[in-house]
Amino acid sequence: MLQVEFSKMMRAIMNESDNTEQALQQAVQLHGAGKLRQAEQLYRQVLSQDPAQPDALHYLGVIAMQAGNFDAATELITQALQQQPQNHFAMANLGNALLQAGNPAEAIDRYRAALTIEPSMFDARRNLASALLAQNEAHEALLEIKQAAEMAPQSLEVQVTLGNILQETGHVDEAIACFEGILRVRSDLAPIHVSLGSSLRKAGLRDDAIASFEKAIALAPDYAEAHHKLGTVYRDLGNKEKAATALRKALSIDSGHAKAWFSLANLSKNSLSEDEVASITALLDSTDLDDDQRTHLESALGKICEDREEHAKAMQHYLASNKLRRTSLVCSIDDDRQAFENLKAVFDAEFFERWSGVGSESSAPIFIVGMPRSGTSLAEQVLASHAQVHGGGELMALLRAASSRFTLAEGFDYSASIAAASAEDFEHIAEDYLKALADLGGDAPHVTDKLPTNFLNIGLISIVFPKATVIHCSRDPRDTCFSIFKHLFGASGHNYAYDLEELGAYYNLYSDMMAHWRAVAPISLHELRYEEMIRNQEETTKALLEACGLPWDPACLEFHNTARPVATISADQVRRPIYSSSIGLWQQHEDALAPLLRVLKG
Repeated sequence: MLQVEFSKMMRAIMNESDNTEQALQQAVQLHGAGKLRQAEQLYRQVLSQDPAQPDALHYLGVIAMQAGNFDAATELITQALQQQPQNHFAMANLGNALLQAGNPAEAIDRYRAALTIEPSMFDARRNLASALLAQNEAHEALLEIKQAAEMAPQSLEVQVTLGNILQETGHVDEAIACFEGILRVRSDLAPIHVSLGSSLRKAGLRDDAIASFEKAIALAPDYAEAHHKLGTVYRDLGNKEKAATALRKALSIDSGHAKAWFSLANLSKNSLSEDEVASITALLDSTDLDDDQRTHLESALGKICEDREEHAKAMQHYLASNKLRRTSLVCSIDDDRQAFENLKAVFDAEFFERWSGVGSESSAPIFIVGMPRSGTSLAEQVLASHAQVHGGGELMALLRAASSRFTLAEGFDYSASIAAASAEDFEHIAEDYLKALADLGGDAPHVTDKLPTNFLNIGLISIVFPKATVIHCSRDPRDTCFSIFKHLFGASGHNYAYDLEELGAYYNLYSDMMAHWRAVAPISLHELRYEEMIRNQEETTKALLEACGLPWDPACLEFHNTARPVATISADQVRRPIYSSSIGLWQQHEDALAPLLRVLKG
């Protein structure tokens, strides 16, 4: 009797096990077919029978991730890994959930753990590269995505990520080649035409960029992002009418396109109608926005209120926008502080003495450096108005050349590897950089490079281009920092800009770094004070041209009439004659800026 009952019990258990396995298989099939609701029901049915079933936990976590519920996804996949610690697919998906939740540091650990178990997972390596880029580990990101591309050269997703990372790290020519390669195989992909257009814009090939965006629009007329990007190129070219038309077209397609609203608000002063302002305000009341959308909309309203001289309201919106942006970033001002100290420690008087006489004899480059919003765009516009100067804009060419020989930490700190540099390294950097200038400036005797953060590279410039001109732009630190705080920068970089205390601390680091270069760097710096340029334009301009070894050219006083693309935040301002209304603007927000003012030196 006991044996019979035991047999019945075993058959019941086996039947239940078979049913569970069948339900799991069916759930996976539904999941693969995109029928997420039915799949979720079956996964939960499996877990009601076996709460620790690892596959059901894992795939239920994937569904949570697909629904944007990253906390639930992380919890479920973690439970699955407790049952199957070596499940590299689950480990990689946990990385995906963490990355999408805005936690790239932990995502990196999970991706690397998955790749340790199974190195051939090219998709995990692709996502690892994206996570590394989010952590400003650009050199490592590039290494990983190139390895993924070697492993899976036919993978469209890998090639797209490769192109995006090449673009983000300043390898614009390679990014263009990558996107063009994709389009040779799949010319029908509108988003790739947009990515190509963005790279062409960065390369200064704006007519080609416009053509790419228009191809995307021809393929997908209701693709809002293509219209938005087209608007940004017309803004670069100073064609506000076409820019506004393209941006409003993007918004007619997608009224929730936050970046298009942001671009339109920043096109010029009072560039939005009352109805459009009301639309932004109503949009912010929506519960369907993510933090990035809110960040751009709050910033747009800040600009709108500032144009209306509603200064208190403007600051409320700037504070809200920056708080959202800072929350999304995983970074510390201590990392910047350490990187600055590393550079100062390597680039001492002895180091410069050791490498004296190694650099190029070229005087073609004119480097314009300083903090953002310190007058660098104005200085370049003045110089680009000269017959012998081509305005290059914010070039990544020097950092790109350096990264080909030295390993970069924190996106700019090459101190560890440059300590073991060879003369060949410096010669290679000079050749690469001069080739980039020649490609950009043609026959112009001089090309400006106004990447403000090249102030960090003055040591390298001193060795590689000892005969180059370095213009250091400065401005009242309070006005400089306020202007930085009220502007959103690109997706990566300037992480210090979104918290007032961190902003002040970073400015102090910059100030100390400039003092270091003045003390030890063998290259001379021409100091260009923004307020002096405003007060005494002609005399200051003459001194600027003299510092660059340039003869007088009266066109430099009429810089606002010079037609050239400008892709920076200052695109509108440099097309206006000299004006003084931006001096002392910080005083309108003195109370709100108190955390900044307490930190700033002197």
